[in-house]
Amino acid sequence: MVTLQANKIGKIIRELIKQCNREVKIVNIGIILQVGDSIARIHGLDEVMIGEFIE
Repeated sequence: MVTLQANKIGKIIRELIKQCNREVKIVNIGIILQVGDSIARIHGLDEVMIGEFIE
């Protein structure tokens, strides 16, 4: 049986944490309800204002 000392376990955990990707990507997703005359009605985009272009 393999035994690990507490400091070795801590070192392994610290190395694994350093390898984690810390990038955060914020995405707003909405549902298109209706499209017509270059106007779209979309539900779920709380941060978007009237007249704003979205992608």
